[in-house]
Amino acid sequence: MKKILFVSFSSPPIGSGGGERVTKLLKYLDSFDRYLLTSDYPTCRYKDDSSRISEDIKVYRVLFKDPRLFVPKFIYEILKKNHKEEKDIIEKYKIIPQSFATKIRLMFFIPDDKIRWAKDSMKKGEKIVEENKIDTVITTGPPHSTHLIGLYLKRKKNIKWVMDLRDLWSENPFVFYPNRSKIKNQKFEEECLKECDLIIAVTESFKRVLLNKFDFLKEEKIKVVHNGYDKEDFAVEQKDLPGFTITYAGSFYSLQTPVFFLKAFKELIEENDEFKNEARIHILSPFEDNVNKIVDELKLYGNVIVSGFIPHKEAVSYILGSKLLFLFLGRGGEATVPQKTFEYLGSGKRILATVPDGECKEILIKCGVKDIVDPDDVEGIKRKLLEIYKDYKEGKNVSLNKETVEEFSMEKISKKFKDSLIEGGIL
Repeated sequence: MKKILFVSFSSPPIGSGGGERVTKLLKYLDSFDRYLLTSDYPTCRYKDDSSRISEDIKVYRVLFKDPRLFVPKFIYEILKKNHKEEKDIIEKYKIIPQSFATKIRLMFFIPDDKIRWAKDSMKKGEKIVEENKIDTVITTGPPHSTHLIGLYLKRKKNIKWVMDLRDLWSENPFVFYPNRSKIKNQKFEEECLKECDLIIAVTESFKRVLLNKFDFLKEEKIKVVHNGYDKEDFAVEQKDLPGFTITYAGSFYSLQTPVFFLKAFKELIEENDEFKNEARIHILSPFEDNVNKIVDELKLYGNVIVSGFIPHKEAVSYILGSKLLFLFLGRGGEATVPQKTFEYLGSGKRILATVPDGECKEILIKCGVKDIVDPDDVEGIKRKLLEIYKDYKEGKNVSLNKETVEEFSMEKISKKFKDSLIEGGIL
């Protein structure tokens, strides 16, 4: 039986989208002996249930100490001025600037603030490979420092190495690398892409970006395996959410916020008393500070509840108990398909998606989602919200293309992942 070592910074008890992908792949790739090298992160704010990792998987953890805690305070003063490029994008897309903490991370920790953990994990990974006679290593990022572990193991042990790219690296449109940092990141990225045996990208768009940028990459070296949803996750009791409840379950990063959706919602509750009395938005996001600023500015306290991060099982219960699910993707994210997209689709609930033209929109349309609006179209969002609310009052339901949605179940996604490994000469 083939032995595969997954390397992921995030996994339960850390709650994250990246951790979800790894957890589900480990669960369904059960024709292999599976091993996991991940972090021990005692100060993490976002705790999930570690029992969600199957008992037959051998888990190794390496301690992570957040290096940002040791950055001198005067550094923050240096970063008070935004770069012109960043200012232009912020103005164009009406987004919140990156926090000082993010700027610190990008300037001083290359490729990211998990680099010390990655270096500590290299020797550990080497030992795991030797002791267990591992055949293949799969690194998933971001954080992209995880891929440096794969690079190290490839050079030291000459084993098969697969890069699982859940997000773009140097070409990420919402990451503003300082010049020195960008050059180093591009160097690391190029080394990894050249030396790995196979690249798995989570969108077709990511694949096109990589092929356009790196002349040395051949199309057959990059396979596309989307994220997905696990049917078994929906075997939970749904949350009792009375009235017209809208739920958002996922992250809002500093550069991507629901400001236009909330503006449309505010206008609607000001114009329609019945809607105001019945409509509630539940936002379940680990980066709640960015959202709370908008809620405060718009004075939406009574109608918008920001809960912060909650464990995955509880988030699913909110999804199932909601009348409407809100999916957001800002302009500039045309190549991205948020992981929550698939969980929303798998739930069978009605979805209002405010997304730009791109791969996410294409997938939603194929799956039968009809409530799609441009992310900054306040009037369009208002019209859709009112239309959906009227359908709710009249008891009208919508249905998705179940066969298309089924293609994103983790059983089929895991099979596609395995097939990609075979086609790529890994197995």
